[in-house]
Amino acid sequence: MPTRSEILDSLAASQEKVTAYFQGLSLKELERPCTASGVPGEAAWRAKDHFAHLAANERNIQILLRLMLNGETSLPGNLGAMSREERLAFANQRNQSYVNAHHDDSMEMLFADLAVARQETLNLLEQLTDEQLATQASISLAADRTAGDLFAANAQHAAMHMTWIEEGFRQGLQVE
Repeated sequence: MPTRSEILDSLAASQEKVTAYFQGLSLKELERPCTASGVPGEAAWRAKDHFAHLAANERNIQILLRLMLNGETSLPGNLGAMSREERLAFANQRNQSYVNAHHDDSMEMLFADLAVARQETLNLLEQLTDEQLATQASISLAADRTAGDLFAANAQHAAMHMTWIEEGFRQGLQVE
């Protein structure tokens, strides 16, 4: 389980890498399709779409943390009754809907949104005790993680997306 200091360091380092990476991409690279959507029939994701998604993911992790800290043991609505495949399809559709809604946002708007989401994460972190950070998640989706692990997951998630973008660029996604 990462300590509070390690979480803060990880989030700061990740934010620095994300900012440098996306600011280093040209407009052409930001707009270039690089990965297939997880939703059949939807447009391929551009690097800019991956960046927009990071704010939504950060907020989704905040939701999981709040549920966990409120003692919830299952996901809200009918998510807990869904199979793993159904939850994945639901998450892919939610992610695609977010990306579609922010398709035309400027990078300045997206950077501002991610900064707000990160500040919300840091505010939530401040509210937790060290004991709460070490608490095992009771939510079925994250049962093998502590609250501290979920905070750190934001940094891991961002790194994963940057890797996918680079792999997509190298492979030269064929757009139909």
